[in-house]
Amino acid sequence: MPVISSETADPVSMRIHQSCRSESTTVYRKYGTNMPSRRTVIGSVGVAALGGLGAWLWLTPATGYVQEKSIEARYREGSQLHSESVITVTLSNPPGSDSPQINWLHDDWRDRFESPSTPVVSESLHNDLQQVYEEVRYVVGVCSPSWGEDETTTGCYNASAGREDFNRVQVHDRVSASKTTNAGLSIHSVKGKWSFDET
Repeated sequence: MPVISSETADPVSMRIHQSCRSESTTVYRKYGTNMPSRRTVIGSVGVAALGGLGAWLWLTPATGYVQEKSIEARYREGSQLHSESVITVTLSNPPGSDSPQINWLHDDWRDRFESPSTPVVSESLHNDLQQVYEEVRYVVGVCSPSWGEDETTTGCYNASAGREDFNRVQVHDRVSASKTTNAGLSIHSVKGKWSFDET
């Protein structure tokens, strides 16, 4: 048995039972200097649990309203990558009082939207965007009281969504949505228009 310094080891007496005969043996328990304390372990478990709860809350569908729809694109000129918006539609002012507001509509794509304040991307438009740009993102922004820091606030999240989700919702819609694990947004259902008296 290797010799362990008495400064780093603690002899512990342990009984080993074999065939109804008992004998005592000394076991040396070595204490490492980097061993975390019980308090540290419990604290880490608590932080992990809270982090897991936060992730669960984000991934759980929440009811809210669509505050924005936009198509964001990136294109390359030489070695430089540039970004631009094709269209951006936001809440009316005040919210819900009128049709959604068109904040930006690119001249090159102006005639490709039947109703720019409620944009829908057809298969042919999608293909044309893919040919012109290196990257195309369909962004939907949703605000929900469930995402607020407390009961008096509303939290908002703008993120990439699939083209189908982009097409099925419009600004001012009441939706059920959740954050996805890849930092996107998923629309689960559309339930008419949001009553802004609720917020």
